[in-house]
Amino acid sequence: MIPLTRQSARPFLPVLAALCGVLLAGPLAAQTPLPAGEPLVAGDALTAFTPQLEPAARDQARLEIVPAAGPGFSRAWRIATLKDTSPMAAIELRALNARPVAVGDVAILRFFARATEISDETGGGRVQLVVRRNGVDWNSSFEGDFTLNRQWQEILVPFVWSQDFAAEGAALMLRFGFKRQTVEIGGLDAIYYGKSQAFASLPRTRFTYAGREPDAPWRQQALAHIEQIRKGDFAVKVTDAAGRPVAGAKVTVMQTRSAFQWGAALQMERLSVDTPDNLRYRQVTEELFNAASTENDLKWPVWLGEWQGGFSQAQTLAGLHWLQDRGFYLRGHVFVWPGRKNLPQTVQDLIGTPRQAEIPALVLEHIREEARATKGLLREWDVLNEPFTNHDLMDLFGREIMPAWFQTAREELPDAKLFFNDFSNHDATTDADHVKHFEATTRFLLEHGAPVDGLGLQAHFNGRPNAPENILAVLDRYQAEFHLPVRMTEFDVWTRDEELQADFTRDFLILCYSHPSVVGVQHWGFWETSHWRPSAAMFRADWSEKPNARVYRDLVLHQWRTNLSGRTDADGRYVARGFQGDYVLTVEAGGRRVEKGFTLAPGAKVAELNVTLP
Repeated sequence: MIPLTRQSARPFLPVLAALCGVLLAGPLAAQTPLPAGEPLVAGDALTAFTPQLEPAARDQARLEIVPAAGPGFSRAWRIATLKDTSPMAAIELRALNARPVAVGDVAILRFFARATEISDETGGGRVQLVVRRNGVDWNSSFEGDFTLNRQWQEILVPFVWSQDFAAEGAALMLRFGFKRQTVEIGGLDAIYYGKSQAFASLPRTRFTYAGREPDAPWRQQALAHIEQIRKGDFAVKVTDAAGRPVAGAKVTVMQTRSAFQWGAALQMERLSVDTPDNLRYRQVTEELFNAASTENDLKWPVWLGEWQGGFSQAQTLAGLHWLQDRGFYLRGHVFVWPGRKNLPQTVQDLIGTPRQAEIPALVLEHIREEARATKGLLREWDVLNEPFTNHDLMDLFGREIMPAWFQTAREELPDAKLFFNDFSNHDATTDADHVKHFEATTRFLLEHGAPVDGLGLQAHFNGRPNAPENILAVLDRYQAEFHLPVRMTEFDVWTRDEELQADFTRDFLILCYSHPSVVGVQHWGFWETSHWRPSAAMFRADWSEKPNARVYRDLVLHQWRTNLSGRTDADGRYVARGFQGDYVLTVEAGGRRVEKGFTLAPGAKVAELNVTLP
């Protein structure tokens, strides 16, 4: 793992930055020299960026070029977000690439930014940078969120193009759909290097997060909580055939599985079709995880065969059986994703027609059909997914349509846990609207008879991760009101800064394991070749481990596993404490040997284990 040593403490960062050619975010008096390259955008970079506003945001923003006395520039964009706005893309400055680019090409964007008016409770302004196709596409070349103060800060963002694009096929987007604020952006420069410069050689602004420091108090408290809530006591009593205590017997205790669910979203094709990479995929799956879900295979259009390549119901069921045979805790994703684009084409075609009223019954029929086809395989389901941004069904039929989805799932699957899942609901300081909507929707579901058994927090992070304390505060908030278990359902950290990625992975796993409401953490994939955001993976395409994989392995398979050995006392007893989960106990004395399994269950009293030597 990334070590928690004094060498990584904050006073050493300027020295490391100077040695590594890395710039830390902060006010500067001059621009950093950049290697010569070609312009990436046409003409003046400042005016190459033009305003793009969603219709609903046209009265919520004012964008204009104003005089500015910044480091090396005299004009800047002033972006006033007049009202709290969502989503981030509602208010945007966008520039298109003036020349073709190829996958693997390197470029850099430089801009200076400051916030002159701030309303966010964190005391900072915000801007998000996204580099990707000029249109909808999740495979971005860069995506990052930047916190701004009242001083000019130089922000340097090198990136590698993830796809080939013709001229004007890609866009550099600066987004401002946040809380009310006024932000100024100047000193814009976009340079294309192709493959003449190595990505690692370019200067960059390095980002961090509050609570990353080695002696952060929140982490010390969290580790103490883990010792309290994730361990149990056990006592081994060893006697001979006559019932007499056996002193000095050797006792070995080995944990084989954690009670906490450490999982990943998996592609069923890779569990069902034999190739060298797929065999390695299965090997890593078994080695690292004890829980899993489908990634796309159970989504409604996929289940019906509307997606091309690599999908079939038979293959999905085969993959689930493979996992069940190996003892994985399995969850289904997802019964209802209520945005129009996520519905089967046959259902989309009914919208706006005289047959539109048939849709609610079709949704319930789908839940019944898929539940029956997978019954006995899945112990948990995401029933409702992402209603904050996917609400077309509710717009058409009212939000009263939602409780029946849970009720129908309960009728078909009386023993399955039913979850409500959404994204950006893990930090009220950075997305208060999403957190409030998640709470309000959960409240509405429960008040209207929906059997909601758990809350799903997707937990996707970019290159500016949230402060762990903020996430813990939201977990406390949900626990206080709803008293429901929480699962982190789609965890990943999307950044090319592998040290930051590993440090935050370490801290995220610690904070989750330390909170009593959290029952599991599921990664949204783990291998670069099969990941929706390749740079977020734990394994590169050649299966080499990244630092975040080493962090995960060290915590989950070593630090949070119990393996003990000792001797019984004069009364034939051996008493110890271990992490909750499944164990193999071995007792040896005088050439005699007994082996048995036992479980330290969450919330259980002391496990009393009696062993009689033959």
